[in-house]
Amino acid sequence: MNAKFELPGIVPWGRKFKEYEAFFALDAAALAGPVLDVGAGPSSFTGELCARGGQGLAADPLYAEASADIAARFEAARAPMRKAMREAKERFNWKTYGSESALETLREEALQAFMADRARASERYIAASLPALPFADGTFHLALCSHLLFLYGDDLDAAFHLRAVKELARVAGEVRIFPLFNLDGRPSSHLPCVMKRLRQEGYVCETVRVPFEFQLGARMMLKVKR
Repeated sequence: MNAKFELPGIVPWGRKFKEYEAFFALDAAALAGPVLDVGAGPSSFTGELCARGGQGLAADPLYAEASADIAARFEAARAPMRKAMREAKERFNWKTYGSESALETLREEALQAFMADRARASERYIAASLPALPFADGTFHLALCSHLLFLYGDDLDAAFHLRAVKELARVAGEVRIFPLFNLDGRPSSHLPCVMKRLRQEGYVCETVRVPFEFQLGARMMLKVKR
């Protein structure tokens, strides 16, 4: 039986632009308008997008804290994350990152880039959380949600997921969510009922394969449009 992947709640484990490109199959058309990264944590995607000439904004309740405190949370998460990955190592495709230490280095690079960009342009980082975002309808071209919805299915129930996805679709023309597996390395039990309800309410939603796999089998994102 596979080892359980256990974490102390939702951890501040950020990702980089190149990873987002793969998570969400991003191309020039997807990034042609304002992009919202929700539950972004200490990811460097928004800063890197803006440095490339794009328009990006990140939202996370974590941003109510000072960057030094976020860095401290990251440091506190290192050991539990390392332990969880080591105990469940057979559940991951290590060709994606090469090694546990290489992955941890990427996460630290993302954190440092996030803090540097936040120091330059704090207005890009809004303290906000699902399922209620402080943005007008249709503010964004695209909303992204990485490693939050569906992943933490034990902490966030199906009703929360439905409200959260509808809120993302309210503020953006298109929503993309990745991954669709939970922390136990299985397809989220919330996904079928959330997709069914969305379709019943007139949303267009589909799962789409992406060029990324770290959790074995987790190769799909959810796309939603109103």
